[in-house]
Amino acid sequence: MVPPFFHHLYRDNGGKRLTGIINWNKLRKAMISEGRKRRGRENPGEMWDKRAEEFNRSTRGRSERTDRQVASLGLDPDCTVLDVGAGTGRLSVPIAKIVKQVTAVDQSRGMLNYLEENMAEEGLSNYRCIQQRWEDVELGVDIEPHDVVIASHSLGMFDLREALAKMDAAANRRVYVFTAAGKWFFDDFEEELWERVYDRPPRRGGGFRSDYMLLYNILHDMGIYANVEIRDAEHVQRYESLDEAVERWRERGGRSLRRTNPF
Repeated sequence: MVPPFFHHLYRDNGGKRLTGIINWNKLRKAMISEGRKRRGRENPGEMWDKRAEEFNRSTRGRSERTDRQVASLGLDPDCTVLDVGAGTGRLSVPIAKIVKQVTAVDQSRGMLNYLEENMAEEGLSNYRCIQQRWEDVELGVDIEPHDVVIASHSLGMFDLREALAKMDAAANRRVYVFTAAGKWFFDDFEEELWERVYDRPPRRGGGFRSDYMLLYNILHDMGIYANVEIRDAEHVQRYESLDEAVERWRERGGRSLRRTNPF
């Protein structure tokens, strides 16, 4: 049986036309569905509410990666920027120091509360928060088009093609997407630790569904030929205590930790 994300191949009478072999959006939907079955029915907004404090702690303050990303956007004081999946404002806050207006969209109220606190600490008021899933945002109703639309590691939508088309329609000038190339959630040490803790290798599909090649191929199928720039980046995860680290690893594994010392 041919999987539903494979197209049928055909040629016209002149032999000139051949459809794409893979429907990349359907392939990603299949991968997303598998992950959602493992997580159960937990509301994603409520899940991120629980992690908002930890996430804010991990992303607060200036970092070389954040400075480099903001500089790459080529923003000017007259720009309006829409941040899709803004989280606690890692990008929205420094961007608001440069541009005319920032709109931050996120489904988590907890995340947006921290974003508002971080804006206030910097004395910024040129922003607006919208607590909605991007899938539910209506252009022309909830928001108007912005000059620049950004999304940083926030493309967890089930129908990525539809989400990207809406971002494209919302941008007067450009859309920027920051996502992973290759490994993101696991470096070599974390892979070894995962195998010792759970007695199994980490799932590869979860990482691939956010890899830039999958995103690029979906855009290509849409007739959007994206510019791609690959840069080295370091992700540092901070925990307040060993207990917090254990709890986060338990959640990532989707089951109880083994009662053995992995070290």
